[in-house]
Amino acid sequence: MLNLTIHNLGDTAVFHCAGRLTFGDGDALQIAISRQQPLRVAVLDLAEISAMDAAGLGSLLSLRKWASAAGTELKLMNLTPKVEELLDLTKLRPVFAVYRVQEMLDLLCRAVRQSRFEEAPVAIESAEQLLTA
Repeated sequence: MLNLTIHNLGDTAVFHCAGRLTFGDGDALQIAISRQQPLRVAVLDLAEISAMDAAGLGSLLSLRKWASAAGTELKLMNLTPKVEELLDLTKLRPVFAVYRVQEMLDLLCRAVRQSRFEEAPVAIESAEQLLTA
């Protein structure tokens, strides 16, 4: 099961993904991102992804295509070794924009500054919650 926590930073939103990104979870990501529109940048924080299968990878590819059509830049950050290995094995790593360390630090500083003036981030407990809403 995929759990999401969304941090809105103006025209950028960070989607902290935890759990499994497997068959059926990609729709929840697309719904979550589409509900945050208009976004200039959607960042998928994959630090807590415990498993990803071919369907999960396909979901990322579909999400990338959808985001591009919507005028939203999709970026990945905090790739786990398993996710990195899957992207390298399938030769899809160059297809995705991955945040560099400096960009991640800038994003973190922005989040800290904004959190001083706004409410807590929106938390979505599970992918099922998005699909049934």
